[in-house]
Amino acid sequence: MSADPAEGPADEPSEAAAASSGGDRAIGQLVEVAGRVLASTGVLTAILYYFGYVRERSLFAYFGIDLGTVGFTTTDYLVKSAGPVFSPLASVMVFGVGALIAHHLLVHLLRGASSRGRMVICVLLTALAVTLVTIGAVSLHRHADDIISGPYLSPAALGAGTLLLEYVAETAMRYGVARGAWAEILVSTRSVRRLMLIALALIAAFWATANAAQEHGNDAARAIELSLPTSAQAVVYSRERLHITGSGVGVLRLSTEDAAFKYRYNGLRTLAHEGGTWFLLPVGWTRDNGATVILLPDSTKDIRVDLAP
Repeated sequence: MSADPAEGPADEPSEAAAASSGGDRAIGQLVEVAGRVLASTGVLTAILYYFGYVRERSLFAYFGIDLGTVGFTTTDYLVKSAGPVFSPLASVMVFGVGALIAHHLLVHLLRGASSRGRMVICVLLTALAVTLVTIGAVSLHRHADDIISGPYLSPAALGAGTLLLEYVAETAMRYGVARGAWAEILVSTRSVRRLMLIALALIAAFWATANAAQEHGNDAARAIELSLPTSAQAVVYSRERLHITGSGVGVLRLSTEDAAFKYRYNGLRTLAHEGGTWFLLPVGWTRDNGATVILLPDSTKDIRVDLAP
C-alpha cells in the first residue's frame, strides 16, 4: 500500500523547500510594496506630520487650547512625531520576531501531522483569524477608550487577523488541506486577497499609530500637570496691571518710580512659547479646578517674561 503523498516522509524536503520558497516570495513582495510607498518623501512626510499633529492636538486640548492658536511649523510636527511612531514600530518588530518563531514551530508541527491533524490546525487558525478580524472591525465603531477593545488591541487584532487569514490560506494549499475546487478558488483569488491584505494592514498600522500619538499627547499633558510645582518659573513684568489670576499666582507692585515696569507676577509656569506668544500656567493649575491658561505676547515693550529655575 503506497504512502499518502501529503504524509509520507519522502515529501518532507519538498514541503520544506516549498514553504521556504513561498515565504521568501511573500516577504519579498511585501518589502517591495513597502519600499515603493515609503520611497515617496511626500507620503512619508504627510504621515509623520499627521501623527505629530495628533499628538500636539491631544496635548494642548488637555489644557483647553485650540492647536490653531499655537502656530507650530511643519518641522515642529515632524519632530513631535518621533515618539508616537517609535512605539508602534518597535511593537511591530517584536511581534514580527514572535510570528517568525511561531511560523517555524507550526511548520514543524504540520510536517509531522496527519491529514486530519493538518485540517484541525487550519480550522483552528481560521477561527482565531476570523475572531481577531471581527474584534477589529466591530471596534472601528466604538470609542478609543473602550475597556473591551482598547486603543491598541483593536488595530492589533485587525492587522494580526488579516495576516493570519492569508497565512492560513497559503498553508492550506501548501500542505494539501485545500484540494480540488477549494484550491482553485484560493489560487484564483490570491491577487485580490493580497491587495486587501496590504490595505487592511496599512489601515491597522495607521490606526494604531494615531491612537499611540493621542495617548502620547495625553500622557505628556498629565506629566506637565503633575510637574508644575517643580518646573522652571516664568516671571512676568508689565507696565500696566494685567489682572493675571490663578492658584498660586502672586502680584507685586514695584515701588521704584523710575522702573521700566510697575508690576511683577510670579507663580507661573511655561507651557509653551510659539508664534510670538507665551502660554503660561498658574503653578496650582489642574484640569478640574477651573484655572485658565494665560496667553501673553512677547512682541510688545509693555510686557517682559523672564525664566528662572
